[in-house]
Amino acid sequence: MPHPLAPSVRRVGLILALACASLSACGPLIVGSGAALIADQVAEDQRGGDGLF
Repeated sequence: MPHPLAPSVRRVGLILALACASLSACGPLIVGSGAALIADQVAEDQRGGDGLF
């Protein structure tokens, strides 16, 4: 029988892993790439064609 706290321990581990990934030195890269994708999508919607890239 699994331990009753097992699901919440996994959830905490996942949250910690995501926090470390987003708060590490790669955080600005993740945020910047997300902003670039959004800007490209907006350009595609407004101008048509391939957008910015």
